[in-house]
Amino acid sequence: MASKNMTTIMALCLTFNLVLGFTTPANQPQCPVDLVDIQVCLNVFTNVINPQDPANILNPQDKAQCCTLLTKLGGPVAALCSCELARTRVPGVVNASIITASASQFLKVCPGVTSPPNFRCN
Repeated sequence: MASKNMTTIMALCLTFNLVLGFTTPANQPQCPVDLVDIQVCLNVFTNVINPQDPANILNPQDKAQCCTLLTKLGGPVAALCSCELARTRVPGVVNASIITASASQFLKVCPGVTSPPNFRCN
């Protein structure tokens, strides 16, 4: 009887994993653009996240270049890349909610670029 219960429990766990689509870090999606290629967006991100710092001056040309790039990537991919930018510019923060909030705030700088509903950085 105990063997049958264990088999049932294991089957349920496997079913939940398949249905809910749990992923491992190895197969999580990544930004298809190298961070070096979107260096201009790093400057814009820093200004958006920390506007009170007098050293952060938003260059309109940087903003235009960054927004053009993010628009070409499209909302879901741009959101994913903004998560990677957030992890780069907010070092030491591992809280996904803080990273997601920073990434969402950054995307609002570019008209027409939005993250998908319920998007969260992993």
